[in-house]
Amino acid sequence: MREREITVYDKKNFKKKLIEFVNVAREYMKNDLSNDNIYKVLYTTELFRNSIYKCVKFKMPTIPEDTKEEISKYETEYSDGILKIKIYELLPPVRTPYNNRRLEKTCQTIAEKYKGLFENKEVIIRVQVSMPRDNWDIDNRDLRYIFNGFVYGKLITDDNIKFVSYMLEGINDGENYIKIFISEKSNIKNVSILNPENYF
Repeated sequence: MREREITVYDKKNFKKKLIEFVNVAREYMKNDLSNDNIYKVLYTTELFRNSIYKCVKFKMPTIPEDTKEEISKYETEYSDGILKIKIYELLPPVRTPYNNRRLEKTCQTIAEKYKGLFENKEVIIRVQVSMPRDNWDIDNRDLRYIFNGFVYGKLITDDNIKFVSYMLEGINDGENYIKIFISEKSNIKNVSILNPENYF
């Protein structure tokens, strides 16, 4: 399995941010941490994580032919300005590695098929997630592997707020799958009223 490769590494700022983070962490460790302080530590850590991450840009190499079998089964259709996708896969929980690489690779494969369709455009992405359970939390499911795959395959330019908005829905349809509907943001009304049951 091929890993992401670094394309740009801002060594000076990367090191600077790490040093700043270490200094802040040392200050926090001097004190007895209250509940309030613990939340401040977590928040500060996340801010530093983001700033450090921005010093490194990744690329995902094209998926070699001999690894195509490692992707999930999927179906796609492009009509009325909307790319419609169904992936026969469980959307992985947040903070676990379960199926994340396979899902990411599947989305990259789909993106490469429609490469450039939404390049440099603001898009709306509607995601419907099905799991065979009546009581589960949609906010515990991780969308990053879908968005990352679309970026690596150059379907969309980036997954930051400049380019991507999304809607998320959870259902119990008796099986695990993910339906994704992508269009230009100006087409949000049609994406919103679309009935997912009409596809796949």
